[in-house]
Amino acid sequence: MRKGLILFVLWYLRFFAKLQLKKIKPLIIGVGGASGKTSLSNFIYIIFSKKYKVRQGRGKNSETGIPLDILKLNIKNYTYSEWLKALMLAPLRILLDFEKFDVYIAEMGIDSPLEPKNMSYLLKIVQPKIGVLTNISFEHSIYFDPLVEEENILQREENILRLTAKQEGMLLKSIEKDGTAVLNIDDVNIAKIKNELRCQILTVSRKSKNADFYIENIKNFVNEFILLFRFKNKKYMLKISNPLPEHFAYSFILSIAIAHAYNIEVENAIKALEEGFFLPSGRMSVFNGIKNTVIIDSSYNNATLSPILDLLSFVKEIGKQRRRIGIIGDMRELGTMSKALHEEVAGKILQTLDIAILIGPLSAQYIAPVLKKSDFPFYSFPNFTLSKKTILEVIKPKDMILVKGSQNTLFLERVVQMLLQNPKDIDKLCRRGEHWDKIREKTL
Repeated sequence: MRKGLILFVLWYLRFFAKLQLKKIKPLIIGVGGASGKTSLSNFIYIIFSKKYKVRQGRGKNSETGIPLDILKLNIKNYTYSEWLKALMLAPLRILLDFEKFDVYIAEMGIDSPLEPKNMSYLLKIVQPKIGVLTNISFEHSIYFDPLVEEENILQREENILRLTAKQEGMLLKSIEKDGTAVLNIDDVNIAKIKNELRCQILTVSRKSKNADFYIENIKNFVNEFILLFRFKNKKYMLKISNPLPEHFAYSFILSIAIAHAYNIEVENAIKALEEGFFLPSGRMSVFNGIKNTVIIDSSYNNATLSPILDLLSFVKEIGKQRRRIGIIGDMRELGTMSKALHEEVAGKILQTLDIAILIGPLSAQYIAPVLKKSDFPFYSFPNFTLSKKTILEVIKPKDMILVKGSQNTLFLERVVQMLLQNPKDIDKLCRRGEHWDKIREKTL
């Protein structure tokens, strides 16, 4: 009975969301990939909103999040009464809401190879004319595990990535001939999709000079990020007043390429990004901490490998004059790939940090032994509550502190909150509101 009700609710929301889109007829831009979807969506929003009226999902990337966002229905606490209210309001939106938006940016996140948690289901809600994938990596791999029979870890890794790429690739393959796919061809799995597409293609690369948008150089300073790139034999420069990990270079260029696909001049896209740049909460925000420390808050999520490796390299680069502490949480839902991927993080920690504080059972099981074998200074705790005292004791004046963690029971934004110099900065952290407060209260 409960399954039938869920399927009805999903169909109901999808039906009215599609009606609303049909009524408004916006340009739909689909953003998929393992990580960085919200940051890229924000950059696209910054550029397009200079000229157009834009609606953006802002992290609402699921089978319920997308239709609720299209219908402008907000569920804060996910109670039965709120869901019932949303269902009652959905048809009224069709009848009464004629507010126009020119562009809809749909974040499209997959949690499983099966409907309704996969890309094929999301494409039943929205049909993008412009599509992009940030990268293809291990994400929610635990749900792909049952479909892979091989026991050899390397073979499992290859097949899980292949299945993930198949799901993500559906976004680009769904685009019609008059649409455009923007490809990060430095990602091998995205590059493989290129020959299967029927739409127009724009390529982005740091490795291939033959790409449409070629990243020539990335420069990082304590207070500035500079990106040099080339398009149609002309050189461009983007300056952002904030240090950033290198993977942001791809997000910037992908957003500029998407704008170009809709006839927005490259110069105008650069100007919009330089003037309007901001970061979503918990995704590389920088705060002043207690004891004159610097906090890099990347506590929103830690579900995939490449962003944390890039972030650790970034901390090493800009923190050369400071002691570097990493407060690192588990990467969740990776299934049989968990051991290998956590061990890869451990290897990167050895190269980039001075001290590590690990939080979560997976980090204790897989990262801690690697650090211990190398006599690297670290602490390990199963949860945030047990780590609090040690964190406060270990931190010294002028430390640079990286906080990187998943939301599933860890909620390491609590670490950032504990270390903030200015209590007013609490409102800038991720997962605010009564709903998240209640969830945090139930976790240690």
